[in-house]
Amino acid sequence: MVDAITSRVVRVDSRARVVRLSPPMADLLSRRRSRRRPVVVTSERSRLTVGLRAALVDAGGAWVVEGRAGALRDGLTGLPYADLDAAGHPVEEAPEPLPVELPVLEAAVDTTSQLSVDLTVLHRASHDTSLGGAVEVLGRAVSGEGPASWGATEPLAHPWDRWVLTQHARHAAPETVRVVVEGPHLSGTVTARVTEHGIEETTALTVDVRADGGRDGLDAAIGRLTSALGEIAGSSLPTFALVVAREGETDRCVRAVTYPPANPVALLIGAPSVKRLGLELSAIPSPRPVVVVGRPRLPAYVVPLGDASTSGWQALHETLDAVGPERLATLVATPLLQAWEEDLGEMDLLHESSVEGAQGVLGAGHIPTGPDDDADDADADADADDTDEEAPSGAP
Repeated sequence: MVDAITSRVVRVDSRARVVRLSPPMADLLSRRRSRRRPVVVTSERSRLTVGLRAALVDAGGAWVVEGRAGALRDGLTGLPYADLDAAGHPVEEAPEPLPVELPVLEAAVDTTSQLSVDLTVLHRASHDTSLGGAVEVLGRAVSGEGPASWGATEPLAHPWDRWVLTQHARHAAPETVRVVVEGPHLSGTVTARVTEHGIEETTALTVDVRADGGRDGLDAAIGRLTSALGEIAGSSLPTFALVVAREGETDRCVRAVTYPPANPVALLIGAPSVKRLGLELSAIPSPRPVVVVGRPRLPAYVVPLGDASTSGWQALHETLDAVGPERLATLVATPLLQAWEEDLGEMDLLHESSVEGAQGVLGAGHIPTGPDDDADDADADADADDTDEEAPSGAP
């Protein structure tokens, strides 16, 4: 895989039109013993898959595009590089100031409307917890179809099966696992970390908006997706989720071109975040009604930010300012389960997140199998109702 090694980088060249996360590439990017930065060098015509981009970013690597005249630039940001070693410095550690004017890049053409979601959910470390539920719910909400395959490398080797995916993550514990998921109209990654405290699942998903009708179709998809976030918050324990509307490639890869600006359209503040921040509904400065979702003792907030005709950046900044940037940073720091351990233990939130007849991200409970189970579930529901009456004063 390695074409050159310098004092700053490990260079990998590719002439492929679509550069994938092949098994050798995945192995190379997982080796973090060197001070040198992994750099993938391609021509302007190449594109990276969602899986490779995620693995490259996680490994602290760079994508360098070599132009027709031999000029080098970053494939994701467009920033020029004087030479390959310059790519060995992450942007925040660049030895020289960034240029005031960025180079003019080719604009993307033939793009399609998409919604991208970044969602983190905490699960109990229970034998009946299964991963991948968020991918199914979010994908079907936007495009009407869920995932078809998954794999640790590309091309994906396994048909979609949440049980097999979950066992893969369990067998890899305590190592963090990232897998790539694909469907007819979705691409993304699922990252899972299994510990004695629970399972931390992060889903990064891009879904095509298939509905016709231009802006009306996008707004309808945004509505369905935010409803899906409410469904997830009602049956599991998400911490945060951000939904962004964007224009992207029809195969959901990324090219070294200029895309229209992305637009944040919704923010989910999950029950653990609401609880730990002591966040009151009235403290969120949203120009649109904030929707309270989740269970009575575990309220979560879905904050509408923008839509097909309205930018959501200002609303997002105001919401984050109200939450408190420094406090927020401690909540999203990795690993999440370590940061949340004290609160999860004190409030037993993971236990309370289980619901009848659901699994994984759609609940960490069990599926009733007979009359006894139904009776137990009825008793549990009665207990839960009694407990909900003891909610502190002022709780939503």
